[in-house]
Amino acid sequence: MNEFLCVNRVAFTMFGLDVYWYGIIMCTAIIVAIGVACLYCKLKKFGSDMPINIAFVILPFGIMNARLFAVLFDSSLSITEYFNFRTGGLSIIGAIIGGGIALLVYLLIKKEKNPLRYFDVLCVVLILAMAIGRWGNFFNTEVYGQVIEEGSLFARFPFAIEINGVHYQALFFYECCLNLIGFAILSIIFFKVKQSGYVTATYLIYYGTVRTILEPLRQADYILKLWGMPISLICSVLMIIMGIVIMSLCINKTVKLRKTNEQKV
Repeated sequence: MNEFLCVNRVAFTMFGLDVYWYGIIMCTAIIVAIGVACLYCKLKKFGSDMPINIAFVILPFGIMNARLFAVLFDSSLSITEYFNFRTGGLSIIGAIIGGGIALLVYLLIKKEKNPLRYFDVLCVVLILAMAIGRWGNFFNTEVYGQVIEEGSLFARFPFAIEINGVHYQALFFYECCLNLIGFAILSIIFFKVKQSGYVTATYLIYYGTVRTILEPLRQADYILKLWGMPISLICSVLMIIMGIVIMSLCINKTVKLRKTNEQKV
């Protein structure tokens, strides 16, 4: 039971099977992301089938790797529980890695000449889906931060969430807001910058920074570890580095194109 809104994790029961708010919100996030991707592709005059192709490729592999990431690095889970999704345990970092690799392989097989165009479409809506999806953590009363002293001005929502009478930092809400800001930034870049790659690079740098800042604030139970090291934090730093590399390549390409155009003139 979430004490803030006094709502249960279970939205309703159908044929004896509980349907959780978490699942409903995740499905909503996916549907909204696909819808926005279709709109954005239409406005940019990309192929109308691009968002659907991306979704069919990344969703199954993203979900499978999100679960794999969780059971491998969450000490409360075991690899033998992999197929028992109803016990909980999904990692957005794992989903990003799995979906990203799947899309890259698909584009290589397809011999796509401009794969970054696909990744730009994915990244601009992915961060929106992540913002919506964080509310699933709210209903599950999970992914919260450090204790906030009762009586503090910040001991109330949206700064804090109450669990068993104790107030914790509402990290899910912090990330939701930051992701919405990121969505706005990426949307501007998506429509204002013609060259592919800038959206992908900005997403990696931006979200990697967000997770790098928020990850150490999490309660220890929600920090996935590999040999005692916070694996999500490590992946976040690697995302930033990868984003900087892609951004550097994009800038270098832009500079070369400008010089070529100047020489033609």
